[in-house]
Amino acid sequence: MAFEDKFMDVQASMISLALEYVQNQAEKVYIYCISEEALLSFDVFYKINGVYVKLHKVNSVLDTKVDDSDNMMFSVLRYGNEDIQKLIDVCQEYNREHPTEMWLVYDAETNSLKSKYSYEGRYDKDEELLPDEEFDKWFEEVKESQE
Repeated sequence: MAFEDKFMDVQASMISLALEYVQNQAEKVYIYCISEEALLSFDVFYKINGVYVKLHKVNSVLDTKVDDSDNMMFSVLRYGNEDIQKLIDVCQEYNREHPTEMWLVYDAETNSLKSKYSYEGRYDKDEELLPDEEFDKWFEEVKESQE
């Protein structure tokens, strides 16, 4: 299997994980990943019924409620981090540089994925930079632009 195929498989796993949490009731899935040095971070938000929501708020807009317990949310984040590690492993296997940041936008209605990657170590260079703040900033940008 080629590098690109394995790379896409891991991204598909991330999307599946996020969709599974909301039982495929999202119009769009937004995933933010960081993989720098000892820092792995995975987070996700959704567009559901036209409303942008984070993991802990999905039941406020879902037609069919899901298990949004802390345990379930932490499982999503933990499995997401495991997928980030798989992505790093795939890149190492093929002697490729791995992205330090990824922004994935999956459109469930068109079954299409838009992705953006960064290879610069922003978190290594700026100790003030926090994954949660960057995730929140992206969430607000998307919400305002109604992507």
